[in-house]
Amino acid sequence: MNDAAPGAVPTAPGEPEPGISPFSALSGTFTSPANTFAGLVRRPTWWLPVLLWLAGIAVVVLVSTPKIDMERTFREMFEARAAKTGQSMSDQQIREMVARSDRSPAKAAGWALPTSAVMFLFVTLLLWGGARASGSEARFAQVAAVWSHANLPNVVGLVVAIPILASLPEASETQFSIQKALKSNVGAFLPADAPVFLSSVASSVDLFSLAALALLVVGMKKLPEMPSGGAVAVPVVLWALYVLGKAAIAAAFLG
Repeated sequence: MNDAAPGAVPTAPGEPEPGISPFSALSGTFTSPANTFAGLVRRPTWWLPVLLWLAGIAVVVLVSTPKIDMERTFREMFEARAAKTGQSMSDQQIREMVARSDRSPAKAAGWALPTSAVMFLFVTLLLWGGARASGSEARFAQVAAVWSHANLPNVVGLVVAIPILASLPEASETQFSIQKALKSNVGAFLPADAPVFLSSVASSVDLFSLAALALLVVGMKKLPEMPSGGAVAVPVVLWALYVLGKAAIAAAFLG
């Protein structure tokens, strides 16, 4: 049996095992993840999946921005808050907020791309710190290679979402309702009046995100000296903290 990663060149006995080409790593992440991640750890590469992810985000933002009615978004948000706290906003205040937040699709994408790039580096740093704390001798580049390729299911999710978002009428959605356009998460099937905390948590139980989490566990296990328990615990704990933190913030501001 040949256990070499897809795209790897066979080596003679005694020679170090090769890495894997960037393009072979894309398909290998789905067809042979364990061998592919092993090849990525031997010779890390991460630029291609990151570029694909950023390109997907840019297209989604460009397509979805015109579909969002910001005035309706703010109005529904403050009506929900007024029902719970009694604090309301006047029409003039809402219009002023809409004017300040109004961005063209290009400007929205211009904000989203650097923010997403920083988030990729931040998540990589957290995973690297968690791996090192677990006893692994992983280098930052190795963790970046693992995380960028494990994130590929989310890239697929972006690609699937693009035609769905493009089919929506102009200014027909709010920032909250448009997140339910792709029916890949539990939150998309909850009623509009579901508790904010529950809706936020349910929206994170997403087919593509869970696939990325599973691949991340597989990849973390290939890091040098990484304990199996740590390979599972580090990504799962970080994901759970993110989900709960996001839900708590959403509940504080919207609930």
